[in-house]
Amino acid sequence: MGLRITQSMLMNWARRDIRSNALELNTYREQLSTGKRINRPSDDPSSFLRILPLQNDIANVRRFIDNAEIADETFTTASASLEEVSSLMAEAKRLAVQGANGTLSASDRSNLGAAVDQILRQIVGIANSKLGDRYLFSGTAASRQPFELIEVDGLAFVRYFGTDNEVTIEVAPGTETVLTSSGRKVFLAGGRGDTRYLGNSGVAAGTGTDSGTGRGRLHLEHTGFTGLPAGIAPGAGGSQELGNLSYITTAGPPQTISINGGPISEFDNTSTNLLVETGDGRKVYLDMSAWTPATISGSFQSEGRMSWDDGRTWTNIDFSSTNQQLVHSVTGEVVNIDSTGIDGTGLTEIRFDGTFDPFNSLVALRDLLRDEDGLGPELVSERLTDLIGDIDNAAEVVLESLRDVGARGSQMELTKTRMNSLEVTLMSSLSREEDVDLAETILRMTQADTSYQASLQVGSRVIQRTLLDYLR
Repeated sequence: MGLRITQSMLMNWARRDIRSNALELNTYREQLSTGKRINRPSDDPSSFLRILPLQNDIANVRRFIDNAEIADETFTTASASLEEVSSLMAEAKRLAVQGANGTLSASDRSNLGAAVDQILRQIVGIANSKLGDRYLFSGTAASRQPFELIEVDGLAFVRYFGTDNEVTIEVAPGTETVLTSSGRKVFLAGGRGDTRYLGNSGVAAGTGTDSGTGRGRLHLEHTGFTGLPAGIAPGAGGSQELGNLSYITTAGPPQTISINGGPISEFDNTSTNLLVETGDGRKVYLDMSAWTPATISGSFQSEGRMSWDDGRTWTNIDFSSTNQQLVHSVTGEVVNIDSTGIDGTGLTEIRFDGTFDPFNSLVALRDLLRDEDGLGPELVSERLTDLIGDIDNAAEVVLESLRDVGARGSQMELTKTRMNSLEVTLMSSLSREEDVDLAETILRMTQADTSYQASLQVGSRVIQRTLLDYLR
């Protein structure tokens, strides 16, 4: 028996054809509107498996490009900051050379010191440069101000509050660059040389490791005598000779005394504050009024104390110690002293070679120009000449950092070019997989539209009958 074609079957076939042609037409319309051949995995599962890795690679490359842009902007800002610091250090050196001129008056040098103070504050401000909400030279503590100029009762120093670690950012596969540098690496000297004591007090470096930086000051004072022979007492004057004092007296007349090979001083029972100069030209004051005339020789000890935090704390001198340790009460820095050769009071400058940075070199320059220690024009000029080399070394620290930032900036330009080229290559590969061929798709859409319209017309003929058609 043959297949019976019913009206219901004709209508179902018509709906099926219309729906199929409409779906095909919609597919081509979607491809043209999105510009992509594949809009969902079901469109082409095999191609979609190739598209996903390409999309991930492109996303990563774009992230690298964004990171490189951030790094490049950071390097540009850091480079400009360091160039300004370098220029300011050159100006500071010019002021130091000018200040070393022995013909300048104290007032002229003081004015130069004021100019150096302004340079110091400018450099501290530059060292605290920010890009957005991120400090450039604070290491991993990018939200914390790295440097602060601390001034306590005439003492000035710059303290670093950042970290030694640095923030890095990935700018290419397996390639990282420093984004936030350590301020200690950029501005602070890394090497430590000898500790030198400038003066004639007999102070020498101890055997321990010092932590002081730049320039310091050691104050030495006389505190009294021990082991004085009977008939000799301390005078009222401020004695300058320290350590073991050998003496020779004669019974006279006149009675005389000589200390440490110095000139002979005459005295009698009225000499309650006798000035005796030592072989080093230092002064010792003694009360000889109770001395019984005698020609003898002997020795006694002139005791003293020392401070390297401008008199905030004092330590008694141990003349037998090759390594007396002093701790600065403000900065916490440590200095180790060989006290065995100390023989005089006064002010001794300490120089920690290799530790001069832009901050402590400018503080030292400013204080020397102001002559706050009362050194006098000749000695100030000598110390300024010595300091010029330290300023050069401090400036070299900045220049080395500037060269490093410049090199990273140049490398970043190459990295950006390489990543941009890689992005173009990946985009081209992705385009081959998923982008639509406009001419071909338009042609196919036209064909699909023709089929769809035809199916509508055929369907309308099939389903146009109504109940009235059967009542004719």
